[in-house]
Amino acid sequence: MLSAFLFAASGNAVKALFRLGYSPLLLAQLRIWFAFAWLLGALLLFRPVLLRVRRRELPALAVFGGIGLAGVQVSYYLTIARINIAVALLVQYLGLVAVTAFERYHRREVVPAQVWGALAMVLFGAFFAVGAYQPSLFRVNLPGVMLGLVSAGFFAFYILRASTLARRLDSWTVLCYGFGAGSVLWAVFDIVTGTALPADWKIWVAMGLLGLIGTLVAHGLFVRALRTIRPSSAGIVATAEPVFAGLIAFLVVGDRLQPLQIFGAAVIVAGIIVVQAGSHDAAVPAPMQ
Repeated sequence: MLSAFLFAASGNAVKALFRLGYSPLLLAQLRIWFAFAWLLGALLLFRPVLLRVRRRELPALAVFGGIGLAGVQVSYYLTIARINIAVALLVQYLGLVAVTAFERYHRREVVPAQVWGALAMVLFGAFFAVGAYQPSLFRVNLPGVMLGLVSAGFFAFYILRASTLARRLDSWTVLCYGFGAGSVLWAVFDIVTGTALPADWKIWVAMGLLGLIGTLVAHGLFVRALRTIRPSSAGIVATAEPVFAGLIAFLVVGDRLQPLQIFGAAVIVAGIIVVQAGSHDAAVPAPMQ
């Protein structure tokens, strides 16, 4: 829940930076760079042992960083730059259907009826919570919707890969190598494309804070959660993000919530309660260190 709150806060901040003219690609890479720098520095100072991994783990960590972390950031930013953030969130959450189906049909795990029911509730609630019922939001461009579906795929991949890695490696180890791989890919991208970094120090300060709180801490809490609850449950809880986003917008900038949005938020909260009521996630095997 705390992770969802931090993602919601950072999402509102990023959208504001879009309106100032900064590109989605630039903001995505700065967030990952700063998250990696903060985490690497912290581990070198306080827990260098977490930087030691077996060589055979490196390909999996590189894929997680390059496709999971970087992919979900870039695809989501490109999506909300083209379509309303409400629709973008709703489309991205469709990836939770893939996560739950993967658990059931690929991993051969028992998915309780309460998980399927909670998934239906949070998707239904998200439709209203983000205001997707408004006719104006349905006039969206096809490229934006397609990017949203791509983002949903990256979102599902990120959750599933993080849950697998977090069972055998420390959460901060997974994220450090993941952010590192993403940072390298972005550096190569900038060199190949000749992308110039911003000269304004204010954007560096802003992204430094977003990299720490809205990226590193938010992802750290989420990956930590995947060590104790199943991926589908973690994803369902993550749908609290639009609820928090609406509350932040109401408290900070005075955006008014419509009755149907409040109804949708209540349904999301109910779905989160349902998925955890009587949950058997405590039986998940302890992760290997």
